[in-house]
Amino acid sequence: MRFASGSAIVALLIAAVAIGANDQPPAAEKAKSSSSAEEKKVDPGVEQLVKDLGSEDYRIREKAGRDLVAKGEKILPNLRAALAATENPEVHRRLLIMVRKMDYDRLVAPKLVKLSLKNKTVKEALAEITKQTGYKIEFMGGDGGPGIPGVPGITGGSTGTKHDFEFNETPFWQAMDKVLSTGGCELANNNGDETLQVYHQEDSSNPYVSYAGPFRFVASNINSNINVQLAGVNRRGGPSRQEYMNLNFEIQSEPKNPMLGITHVDVITAADENGGSLIPPRDQNFRQNFFYNNGNMRGHSTYGNVNLSRRDKSATTIKTLKAKVGVILLSGTVPEVTITDPLKVTKKTFTGRTVEIEFGSFTEVANNKGHYQLELTAKKLGRPEANQFNQFNQNEDFNWSNTFWQKVEVLDSAGNRYHSFGPSGIDNNGTSVTLTVPFGPEDRRTGQKAKLGPPVKLLINEWMSVVNEVTFEFKGIPLP
Repeated sequence: MRFASGSAIVALLIAAVAIGANDQPPAAEKAKSSSSAEEKKVDPGVEQLVKDLGSEDYRIREKAGRDLVAKGEKILPNLRAALAATENPEVHRRLLIMVRKMDYDRLVAPKLVKLSLKNKTVKEALAEITKQTGYKIEFMGGDGGPGIPGVPGITGGSTGTKHDFEFNETPFWQAMDKVLSTGGCELANNNGDETLQVYHQEDSSNPYVSYAGPFRFVASNINSNINVQLAGVNRRGGPSRQEYMNLNFEIQSEPKNPMLGITHVDVITAADENGGSLIPPRDQNFRQNFFYNNGNMRGHSTYGNVNLSRRDKSATTIKTLKAKVGVILLSGTVPEVTITDPLKVTKKTFTGRTVEIEFGSFTEVANNKGHYQLELTAKKLGRPEANQFNQFNQNEDFNWSNTFWQKVEVLDSAGNRYHSFGPSGIDNNGTSVTLTVPFGPEDRRTGQKAKLGPPVKLLINEWMSVVNEVTFEFKGIPLP
């Protein structure tokens, strides 16, 4: 995994387009691929506007740039493809600037919801949010109302109460929470995919929530530890008493933003209702690193905490707490090793930029048609990145080896992915990992089997990430 600035990440994403362009399915198969289907949905005027970027008339160039930006992130696939293909320096320069800005905005800005609904159920409101954002939202039952034909991702539920919903360019998480609280609903724990599951739960809620761009911070619990100094006591002051606390929280990202973890959390301000500071003394306020919270595992939720110290015994509330944290986002992937017809490959070595693959075998499971098993060993090349676990031994990086299986993709001829939910066998030492990974057509979340063709390509991806620093704030949290 690589960390880089936003602009560097975009450049790498552009490189990914160029790399992928050299290894595509045959024309007949490419026409059926999901990426091609995505491009067909884009406004056909994009191609002409890209050409206009190279016009000799600067007014036409400027107008074309404004018109392309106005179309938003939906045209990013086309702009990346045009960037990889153009030989015009002026077009290349303008496209590069445009793609960088769109990619940055896509990562750090929330999607906005604008709708006005009267006398609608929670399910119907979620259906509208699904249409606007493209996010998959499943209603698991309760105050949902009847099914809505033609709206993918909105399932389950029964006839329920009608409500009014009004959102005018409201950030996604605020809109979601308004709908959920109105209907007495909550989000289920994330299953590691991009689907949000909503269930009816009248008896509980999450009252302490903070929003920061595309992220939702949910305070989960706070615990305390009281320390009384019994040795080396000040002769005049007597035993000193200090209470240290940990406030734990969950960070949820919008489905568009897979996270790999967070950096340390820095408390900016923390005060009780009496105005007293809750920030620990400098020597106790350890700067913590939270890469281990999900071990660099790709997901849409992760966890963190902040250290606090109560010095005023009478304090009962965190009046305000403001902190900042770097959220590590998966900003793109580059196919580092591509293995075609993996069913025909055995005991072969492949070398990428950061990894060497000793490919053992990829075979169909006996008596279980459509299910496959991969066996390989991956060795990390170069010096591993320092983190909390390997800062004293630069030869080991267990975060890398434990999550390597997530970087493996198996595709059929139409570009559809086989599902994998983790290795059935793993042996690693931090710099190399031997894996046995099952792949199949079942979606663990729904239990349904996708209609997939035979596997024709196996990819080992390199992950690129960017750290986006955000500030969040909690108010009125009770102290233990």
